[in-house]
Amino acid sequence: MPDLQDRVILVTGGSTGIGRAVVHRLAADRARVVACARDQGRLTEALAGVDGATGVRADVSSPTDRVALVERVVAEHGRLDAVVLNAAIGYAGLVEDTPQEAVETMIATNLTGVVDLARLALPHLLAAAAERGRADVLVTASSAALAQVPPLTVYSATKAGAHGFVKGLRREVTARGVRVHSITPGPVSTEWLVRGRGAAPVSDEDAEGRLSPGIRPERVAEQVARSLGSYWSRTVAVPRWMGLARLGEVPPVDRLLDMTLSRQVHRIRRITDRLVAERDG
Repeated sequence: MPDLQDRVILVTGGSTGIGRAVVHRLAADRARVVACARDQGRLTEALAGVDGATGVRADVSSPTDRVALVERVVAEHGRLDAVVLNAAIGYAGLVEDTPQEAVETMIATNLTGVVDLARLALPHLLAAAAERGRADVLVTASSAALAQVPPLTVYSATKAGAHGFVKGLRREVTARGVRVHSITPGPVSTEWLVRGRGAAPVSDEDAEGRLSPGIRPERVAEQVARSLGSYWSRTVAVPRWMGLARLGEVPPVDRLLDMTLSRQVHRIRRITDRLVAERDG
């Protein structure tokens, strides 16, 4: 596996959850990591004591912030070898219950932010590939991109768009030395559920009770590191059995899910609201 030492890697959404675990893992592999996040306080806390990692406050849903972020990384490090497009926001709720602001924020962050940051980074990544033999784009997608179920319909649509972008981009740049990867985790133990409903950031000490059920973020970070060190582009479900979510789009399973889940939407709404309330108390 190629060494990650001294590779300049930009990680979005690096202050919490999967992004934070990725920053710590890549820094441990001696990469030069630049992490960004919307909340400067959480970002500073996340990077405390992490050698080889620096932080930049940036909102990836902002076109101005996206341009400034890439320019700053290149200005400070002289190059860009990889981007981990991890920042995302969700809203657990039925479509008719989802506020317009939440819809627009999810699209701007999870899809537009991914596509545009990749676009801005590509000239630098292609230069790195030509000079050093490789560069990487990695998108943290979701198992929700593989099969769409309530109450994550809008979120799933943004992640499916990002996952499709990965497959198309891979066919543009593989022969030019850029590997393009997609990681599709199942449920991960993060603050995703309550933060998507507008809960304010809290300190690490207060975050424990707000975590959703799921696998540890470090398991996802392990696959991110493996992908950035792989000779080939990868699409990896975490855990691997989550790749079975694709079966939800295969007839007649898809029709069965259409009928079964649509009859349970009121129950799904109640369960979702209860889960959020329990973690945002």
